[in-house]
Amino acid sequence: MAKKKKKKKTGHVAIPFLIALLLGIVGIGGVAMFVFKKINANNGPEIKEMTTSITKPTAENNMSLLFVLDENGNESLQNATQLTFVVVRVLPAEKKMVFLCFPDNMLAVVDGRNDTLANFYRNSGIQATKAAIEDQAGIVVDRYMILDSESFGKICTIYGGVYYAVPTGTVGFVESKDPQYLGPPQIEKLITYSIYEQGEIQRTAITSDVLAEMINLTDKERIVSTMDANFRTLVNKCVDTDITSVDYSDQKNALKYMYTYGNTIASFRMVTGQMGENSDVFMISDNFQRSVADLFDDAPKSSKPASTEPADATPAEDGSAAEETAAEGEESEAAEGDASTEE
Repeated sequence: MAKKKKKKKTGHVAIPFLIALLLGIVGIGGVAMFVFKKINANNGPEIKEMTTSITKPTAENNMSLLFVLDENGNESLQNATQLTFVVVRVLPAEKKMVFLCFPDNMLAVVDGRNDTLANFYRNSGIQATKAAIEDQAGIVVDRYMILDSESFGKICTIYGGVYYAVPTGTVGFVESKDPQYLGPPQIEKLITYSIYEQGEIQRTAITSDVLAEMINLTDKERIVSTMDANFRTLVNKCVDTDITSVDYSDQKNALKYMYTYGNTIASFRMVTGQMGENSDVFMISDNFQRSVADLFDDAPKSSKPASTEPADATPAEDGSAAEETAAEGEESEAAEGDASTEE
């Protein structure tokens, strides 16, 4: 009878082999760590985690900037409104900035004189313009910058333009409900367009919206890295400003913090109110001051109360005080809350 072949036992060989392999790996790793530490000790201190020089700002860094786009003498724009008034409330610690665009035909009272925002600017200058906005909005404007077509275009170039859904029927733009890219000339044309269906109220809403969207879509890392050069360029190119190099130095860290750590930082709020009887002047709503109070909690309050002039008070064309006439009308409700743009 043939003998059965015995099966070879391999278990007693494989287990010692695996143990030896693991011990070898551990041993090699230990030697490597020892050598690495010796080399590191001879070549200097251990590598530490990188830290940033940007520190978190405080409420003291909050500021309100008035931008005036003055298109006077610019013959390249058709159907254009010559003046655009935008206040940007910057809250760096909260990583947000809010746009407030005021109608150029908004009525205000400055030193007992009743007139439109545009007439205060044309006839009395930027300080009267600031006072008019403070009177109606109940806020304090910290600094201003007056822009012409060239300097406004430079700002749009710095931020890189915007993709925006232009209202259909707007002359000079592609007829589409989809967002289209707008470079500096197209943005300027859009925000100065004077024949919107809903007039000046619609223009101011579009202005705030498109500027906020431009901020949100920009390359924030690039903005931070070129901030010094861009500030010098804007100060040199703008028509006039009271923003100084000291102001910039004081706010530089706060702005870098906002752009570095913020996401959708820009939004806008509607300046609510109603048109006068002849639709030639705009009366701001009493509720507007309450709707923006959360943005200005830390700021000194305007020393002048909100105007309660009648809705059809008509300014004199030469900029002198307007005569008051009786008027009736209900004030429209203010739309409160941020109208945030989407990225």
